[in-house]
Amino acid sequence: METNRETPAQITKGDAVARWSRDEKVLLAGSIVLITLAAFEALAAMTIMPNVVADLGSDTWFAVASGAAIAMQLASTVIAGPLCDARGPRKVLLWGAALFVVGLALCTFAGHIALFVIGRMIQGLGGGLVMVPIYVFVGSIASPRHRPTFFAAFSMAWVFPSLVGPAIAGWVTATWGWRWVFGVVPFIAAVGLAAMVPVLRRFPSRQGAVEGSMRHLAALAAGAGGSVVLVQFAGTLSGWALVAATVLGLAGCAMTLKRLVPDGTFTLRPGIASIIATRALVMGGLSGAEVFLPLVLQRVHLWSASHASLAVTIGSITWAIGSAIPTRVNTQATRERLPLVGASLMVVGVLPVCFLVLKGLPPVVALVGWSITGLGIGMVHSTLSDLTLGSIDPSEHGRASSWLQIADNAGGAVELAIVSVVLAVWMPAFEGGIQYVPAPVIALGVCLLAVFASSRIRSKQAR
Repeated sequence: METNRETPAQITKGDAVARWSRDEKVLLAGSIVLITLAAFEALAAMTIMPNVVADLGSDTWFAVASGAAIAMQLASTVIAGPLCDARGPRKVLLWGAALFVVGLALCTFAGHIALFVIGRMIQGLGGGLVMVPIYVFVGSIASPRHRPTFFAAFSMAWVFPSLVGPAIAGWVTATWGWRWVFGVVPFIAAVGLAAMVPVLRRFPSRQGAVEGSMRHLAALAAGAGGSVVLVQFAGTLSGWALVAATVLGLAGCAMTLKRLVPDGTFTLRPGIASIIATRALVMGGLSGAEVFLPLVLQRVHLWSASHASLAVTIGSITWAIGSAIPTRVNTQATRERLPLVGASLMVVGVLPVCFLVLKGLPPVVALVGWSITGLGIGMVHSTLSDLTLGSIDPSEHGRASSWLQIADNAGGAVELAIVSVVLAVWMPAFEGGIQYVPAPVIALGVCLLAVFASSRIRSKQAR
């Protein structure tokens, strides 16, 4: 991607000073509004998903309904970076916002779980096309000195939704039904998009040719997203159909994802490859445990949706606290050690969550553990964003932004897909809380892998 030289916010060597430009301030404010919206939707959906599948009579579709949006967001982030380079981030952002709203509308009026899942998929496609342009804006406008503050602010943008979003979603569901939770978000989306207008005007659309490689990327994107959804859908099947769908889906994931991330990501090569691998693993571990927290609290401990939202709120708040820590770190060597510390905290935090399936265990023990998990992911997530952009030439920030988003979505989507299949085999043989054991145990294993991957990060990231 060529740096936007026509914009007034071009970075100069004198940007080492702490003064913020007008463009940086506008970008920060607009991005926070949009990310706050995305956070509200994600946290609300996570809280009420047990109610959705119960109302539609499709408990076996829980993992698919929860992970479909992430899987399709994975597909759209693959092409979002090159599209930003070819057409400009403004046009990509507007496309994404339109798809996001259409998907939410379909979820609102869905009368069958299949239509609801399709709506989630369209919503996910839009989400990927929204987030990558924001990262491109940051890479083009924000000075290197201010980037950690941007990424910390993005994490902090989850604080307000985490305080009120899950509780509001639970209350609305209990009072008027879950459809209202999806129905009001498009109106908030209009507000968030309006806040970005000053920045969008500074990034005119481009007419660069979309090269033939884009068709190849689109095929890879479709293959990756489709493969993940196939594995997720396998969890609704049984017998040989389950086996066939799982094998085909995992094979598709392996063939496509390997080509969508830096060389050496799967082998944890030191440098940027290990940065992206760590990002995928921590998000996988987080998603695997987080999605099932409200479900177990409601089904095993008989909490209401509004009370179960407390777990989501606690994790989000400590995430925000953890994301503020990197802004206080000034040395590169210390910053590179933060992912290892954060991933280790996640292991410590997820361990007590594994015992939440025991009805006799006070849920507060798991909630304390979950607060530690949130602190760890906060330290890891924003730090890895900064390390990635700092190791790539500004002309390649679109590509690097896609890598980050692909890691975020692939980690969570693939982990949830695997959990879906394991639960399909496990659950019929057990009753009560023990039915859900595989979910947190798999998440714990993924967090352990993240600890090892984070130890491979080195001071000189390879391109």
